[in-house]
Amino acid sequence: MIRNLNPFRIVLTSHMTQTTQPAKNPLHLLSAALLLVSFFLPWVKWEDSQLSGMALPDGSFFATSADKFGLENPYPQFSFSFYLFWLIPVLVILAAWGYTRGKKTALIAAIAGALNLALITVYIVFSNTLLDLGVGKSLTGLLQPSLYLSALAALLFIWSSRPGHGLSKMAWILIGPAFAFASYSFIKNQLETSTYGSTSKEKAAFTVNAQELIREFETADSASNKKYTEQILLVRGRVSELEAADSSMNVKFADTLTGSYAIFDFQPEELEKARQLAVGDSVSIKASCSGGIFSRLRQATVITFKRAVLVQ
Repeated sequence: MIRNLNPFRIVLTSHMTQTTQPAKNPLHLLSAALLLVSFFLPWVKWEDSQLSGMALPDGSFFATSADKFGLENPYPQFSFSFYLFWLIPVLVILAAWGYTRGKKTALIAAIAGALNLALITVYIVFSNTLLDLGVGKSLTGLLQPSLYLSALAALLFIWSSRPGHGLSKMAWILIGPAFAFASYSFIKNQLETSTYGSTSKEKAAFTVNAQELIREFETADSASNKKYTEQILLVRGRVSELEAADSSMNVKFADTLTGSYAIFDFQPEELEKARQLAVGDSVSIKASCSGGIFSRLRQATVITFKRAVLVQ
């Protein structure tokens, strides 16, 4: 026999149990689906190469930039860290699955979104570097619609992960891009300000004629990049153009028929000697080759050199 049965208490208890379960936000599940799908769609297009969000963790990101533009991963020993971005689809699936079952997955969603926004930032700043080298006509032309879709999905995924906590959500939205941009800027600054011994004291791995070098890059840029990038070259040629600034000096050897050229950035201690040059002078320059690319904007091959010194 059941005693003390209170219908009001049963109804109230049932109502309280139902109201403690937060309502599902369809926007959260929609953003999860978009975030997952867009990760495998093209984010950037560098000339004829389209790269998806998974290109950095699967290794094709720097493989493409090295093969086509001579820009390799400056710290290949840390390539394993890119595997971290494989967590994006894993965490998205885990967070969405837990969300449908009433689990607390806000932290998982925030980490997934932050990682995705950090990855997007890397793609944007690296594409901007390629733009500076003559790849493409505009940054927006290099970025694909799927990248914008992925960014929007990441923002919504973080923001819809739980009610309230606006400051916390904003922090998760900003932390990924801020960390990625700061890291990229630090590495770029380190590479640009690295100190080396004078190139004049280093032995040249190759001695070449400027016109022959340019034709070699025009004929087979991938093979030439593998052969010459980060090597010390002694290049003989005739000065076709001088670009002088307060703290730098660039000297060009150009092919007048194709418009392709090799450009040399001189070390600070060599600036005075370089400023004494004139167009038409025949000189020998020793420098470290940074690689060559075909610029669609200039419709010419550009070969860049750093740490240049004049050889008497």
